[in-house]
Amino acid sequence: MNDSVMESSAEGNTLATSVLEPRPWRRWLAAFFGYTASSRVQLTSAIWMIYLAAQGYSPFVIGLFEMTFHIAKFVAEVPTGIFADLLGRRKSLILYCVISAVDSLLYLHPTAPFMLLAFALSGISLAFLGGANDALLWTLTGYADAQRQAQLYSKLMSWTLMVSLVSEMIGATLGGYLGGIMQTLPFICGALISLVSILPLCLLPEGIEERQPEERINVLAHLGSGLRTVWNTPAILGLILISGLTESCGTTIYFYIQLQLHGLGFALSAIGLIIALSKVCQFLFTAMVPAMMRKIPERWLLPLAVLAQAVGLLLMMQPQMVPSLLGFLIFFQAATAVLYPALSTYINQRCPEAQRATVLSFQTGLFSLAMIVLFPLFGLGITHSSYSVVYGWTVLALLLGGLGTVFLVRLRQWHVKMK
Repeated sequence: MNDSVMESSAEGNTLATSVLEPRPWRRWLAAFFGYTASSRVQLTSAIWMIYLAAQGYSPFVIGLFEMTFHIAKFVAEVPTGIFADLLGRRKSLILYCVISAVDSLLYLHPTAPFMLLAFALSGISLAFLGGANDALLWTLTGYADAQRQAQLYSKLMSWTLMVSLVSEMIGATLGGYLGGIMQTLPFICGALISLVSILPLCLLPEGIEERQPEERINVLAHLGSGLRTVWNTPAILGLILISGLTESCGTTIYFYIQLQLHGLGFALSAIGLIIALSKVCQFLFTAMVPAMMRKIPERWLLPLAVLAQAVGLLLMMQPQMVPSLLGFLIFFQAATAVLYPALSTYINQRCPEAQRATVLSFQTGLFSLAMIVLFPLFGLGITHSSYSVVYGWTVLALLLGGLGTVFLVRLRQWHVKMK
């Protein structure tokens, strides 16, 4: 324990020294926001499940496709996190854009083998995005103001999410419109947008400290350091578990509600507008997150956000449209808006710089592992039952998972103190 603390202090001193050097951080942040704005224009986010259903795929088969995505993402998470830490976080984001473009083009020939490959590539691309994106923003924030890094990071992360939400709103609306013209048009345009997103990335630094020529890259040692960091820091372990639990729940609901709305008779354009409206609500809540994080302690903010997600699901169980949309647009979006930036800030505060992207990849990897199970189970559930019943089981899993995480963290804290 003492050795690891000394290593973290040394890494912190090195970073603090490095950030004193003049850096063009304003230009870098502008480039980062430019990359974020372009890469988050996801034209297919509100229609891809409907597109596959129109090709004859059942909800269960679509769930299996999504499971393939998360298996590939889970397998790739830690290797890509190590790649970002050792070889460059900018390189990792460029690979994300390139692979995303290839993935989109595979939808032009929607046979089962091509779809399996598309979902696998999509998982790998998001693994390259994973920890590298937040780790790079944390580093750029340190260049801007090392003394108030955590506070500034939460603010910039909220701005990043708001830029992303505006792009997603545009993408969801435009994607529904383009899909009405030609089903494959959103996928073609999406590939082009992914490639354009590489341009602002070329203006960014790699986001890692320069390695001495005599230093050797030891992948296994780096992985071991990251694992020890998580296991010996119960707070990080708990935050990662809560992140995987809540994000997997939120993502599953976000995609399957497309089919629920379609089954209720909404047209593609209307579904695109509803998804865009959910982004508007999330945008408004995200704008309030930095102030909430300053005024509400961590031990209260996270449980309240998890509770809001559970309340949203309970409202979505209702057969009437008004309470269902209220649960999805208000409570569910409020939880999503708070959880991501808060969890990212709290984890980054506790991470050593050298293992930052690797530790964050554990966070996204756990999310992928949860989705491997949850997404096909949800698809199987709505195939043989109603959305209300499946939402009820999801609420139960969410609450039990939260209580289990609290118990495990307390147990680890006791064990660490006893050492």
